[in-house]
Amino acid sequence: DPNLLLNSIQLAYSSNQYSVSDIAAELTRVQYFNGRDYFNGLSGATLNGIWERTYSSGTNLTGASTVDVGILANLQALEAIDAETDIDYSFHIALGKTMYAHSLLQMVDLIGEAAFTQAGNPGEFPAPTLDSGEVVYAGALTLLDEAEALLASDPSDQGANDLFYGGDTGKWIKVINSIRLRTYKNTDNKAAFDAIVAGGDYIASAEDDFQLRYGTSELQP
Repeated sequence: DPNLLLNSIQLAYSSNQYSVSDIAAELTRVQYFNGRDYFNGLSGATLNGIWERTYSSGTNLTGASTVDVGILANLQALEAIDAETDIDYSFHIALGKTMYAHSLLQMVDLIGEAAFTQAGNPGEFPAPTLDSGEVVYAGALTLLDEAEALLASDPSDQGANDLFYGGDTGKWIKVINSIRLRTYKNTDNKAAFDAIVAGGDYIASAEDDFQLRYGTSELQP
């Protein structure tokens, strides 16, 4: 079910944000870090959950169950379904590309590289090599371009449950431009950064905040 595949992508992505924020807060001492030695406090398994949810599987921190397949695997499944049916799933694919691109950028920001060109093709590359940060950044920006192009026609959400914006494609384009802003800042691309700011189509107010709206209860759903 394409709508459930999109839900899985959204939950895997939100879990990644929880993990990335937690790790970054500890490293910058905004949050308590266990010990004085970073190498002892950060094991080789620190990014396992983020890696698994980005590419294939992994525990979903927003609930007790696990994500059967992660962001990339579900995105590939959505693209395959879209190619085989007359129903337009551009909305689902655009959101998946946006969340996959952001996850790739965050892994590069944490460790300097990530799997990209060989990722998602286990038949040919069962152990994908890591690409440089420059290659992954360029690939992520291309994914964002593709996502924006899909959203430009304001495609139907086909009944999907968009846990972030309720199917508002305009707000997703603001997300795309906001992710571009941080990317251009990190690569010192001032001209591209200034162009987005001049256009004004990015997250600049609380009503456009990129936050998971998982239920309406004040308490934990």
